[in-house]
Amino acid sequence: MANKDVLLLQQPLKDGGIRSVNFFNGRLLSGKDFSREQAARREADARLGLAIGDGVAFGLEVARDTDLDQATAPVLRIRAGLAVNRLGQTLRLMGDVSVALTRGFDAQASDCIFASCTPLKGGTYVAGAGVYLLTIAPAGTSEGRAASNGLDPANVACNTDALVEALQFRLIAVSPLRFAGLDSSSPQFRNRLAYRCFGIEAREASAIDPWRVDAPSYGLIDELRDVGLDDRDVPLALLYWTAQGIQFVDMWAARRKLLEPDALSGFSFRRDPLDGDDLSSFAFIARRRRLVEAQAMCAQFEAQLADLLSASASPATIAATDIFRYLPPFGIVPLQSAPLRGFFEPAFFSGVVRRPPPGSNQSTEFIDARLLGSLQAMALEAAPTDLEEGEFIWVFRPWQNAKGTAEAASVQPMLAFASGLVPYLAGARFDMARFDYADFADCCGDS
Repeated sequence: MANKDVLLLQQPLKDGGIRSVNFFNGRLLSGKDFSREQAARREADARLGLAIGDGVAFGLEVARDTDLDQATAPVLRIRAGLAVNRLGQTLRLMGDVSVALTRGFDAQASDCIFASCTPLKGGTYVAGAGVYLLTIAPAGTSEGRAASNGLDPANVACNTDALVEALQFRLIAVSPLRFAGLDSSSPQFRNRLAYRCFGIEAREASAIDPWRVDAPSYGLIDELRDVGLDDRDVPLALLYWTAQGIQFVDMWAARRKLLEPDALSGFSFRRDPLDGDDLSSFAFIARRRRLVEAQAMCAQFEAQLADLLSASASPATIAATDIFRYLPPFGIVPLQSAPLRGFFEPAFFSGVVRRPPPGSNQSTEFIDARLLGSLQAMALEAAPTDLEEGEFIWVFRPWQNAKGTAEAASVQPMLAFASGLVPYLAGARFDMARFDYADFADCCGDS
């Protein structure tokens, strides 16, 4: 006799199955039946959403609304877009909106429409100095009244015409204990806070013992999952708010592109015979989260660099080490060239260990701009650079950009840098190098 706990081949397994209403002529239907059918549709959509992964699909960029923003009443402008939360629910913002950072309306969670309401986790805050996480989340509301038969419209409460699966924006306060040790008055605060969100400490710790399973969760955003950030929330931006108003809006410290599930994450092929711990996991190699975070690091750097450039009266005096504790695996730095604003190479990279070093035959090596995509792809597999550790970075100048700058004042000069962990890509190639815009070896030095 077969064990009742053993599933047989081709035996239907109903646990977790989607139950839709079987419609047939003559069946008596009630409102509950249609609600069940709608719930089945939502469950099917949510499973597709779970397969796609959570994060921002497109749009939903956040910035201060320069027309409405005030120090005592900050207002953000959020672009149209689409996101998917951890429950597989899609959140579609159809048009750009301005959002005041004050609590004036309490929307219900979307699952209150056809089920008992499960409120979102607390996200209350007190306006003033502090760090806050802006999220987008589902909400539910009703709309209009439907005609009914045999019911007194004055006394009936169920004749709502439409139940709207809407969305809401939430602001969640981040306890200072979660970024303890960071000086909010330091020019490096934004950069250090962003890398606290990236979980830089946990990433460095995992490098010590990579044979064991990588931490399933790490970083400031994951920590908030227990104290206010709900699985229905999708993080959009990190804000630093003081009595003088919003000091910065850092999208990419919190925002992530869609991160689909990874079948290899957490996979182990051997277990410790003594304590049963999983060993030899592929998580630190295969986890797509590392790549998504590397892309966010690069975007965060470029966004902060753009803010620096627009806010500084003399960007040519800015040194990277004053602003950044960490550099992303890959980045592009615009350089000054009158009348174009930018950074000054010797000042920006002062104190940064770089190759080639200043004072060599070429202070910057040329690279073919067509290789920048390959350089970036390789760099995204590398870790960020801790400038306090003195690790070197590659610094390159695309020869096409250098040539264009020399020929036209309207061309913005630029440098590209990459982690020192990636291979060297700037070697001159036969029949592809350009005179005065290629690298060379000093073979004829002083004898």
